Amino acid sequence: MKQIVPSFCSSSSSWLISLLLTIFLCISPTQSRISVKIGSNVLSQICAQTEDPNSCLKDLQSDHRTASTDLYGLAQVSINLANITTNETKTKIKSQLGQTTDPTLYDKYLKCLDSYVNAVSKINYANERWSIKDFLALEAAASDCLIDINTCKDVTPPTSPFLPQQNDKSHLLCNIMSTIAKRLAAGNN
Repeated sequence: MKQIVPSFCSSSSSWLISLLLTIFLCISPTQSRISVKIGSNVLSQICAQTEDPNSCLKDLQSDHRTASTDLYGLAQVSINLANITTNETKTKIKSQLGQTTDPTLYDKYLKCLDSYVNAVSKINYANERWSIKDFLALEAAASDCLIDINTCKDVTPPTSPFLPQQNDKSHLLCNIMSTIAKRLAAGNN
C-alpha cells in the first residue's frame, strides 16, 4: 500500500525555518547591548572618571532607578539629577538677588543667575538629545553646562552661604552626565 504524505508536511519544515530566521533577524544586537543592566563595577568605572568618585556614586545611587537601569537609563538619571540641582541653584540665586544691597555682590549674583539659566537650557537640550539617542550632542551639551557653571564659580563671592557648594554639586552632576554620554557615544555600554 502506498503511503500518502499530506502536502503541508513538506512545507512545514521550511515554514519553521522561515519563522526562526525572521525572529533571529528581528533581534538587534544594538538593542541587547544597550539594555544590559548597570552593575556596581560599571558604575564605579564611570564615577572614577569624574572629579569626585565618592559623591558621584552617592548621587547616582540616591535615585532608585540606578539599581535596575541600563547605561541609557543611567544617562537619564544623571540628566534629571543635574536638572534638579541647577534649577534649585538658580532659584536660590534669584532669592539672593532680591536680598542683596551691595552693587558688586548683586552683579556677581546676576552673572551667576545668567550662567545657571544657560546651564538649565543646556540640560534641557541634553534631555532632548538623549530622547533621540544623539549621544555626541548630549555630551556636547553636558560640556557646555560645565562651562556655564565654571563661569559662575569664577565670580562666586567667597562669603556666599550656599553658592560654592551648589556650584560644586551642579558641576559634578554635569560631569557625570558628560562621562556617561561619552561612554554611550563610544558604544561602551
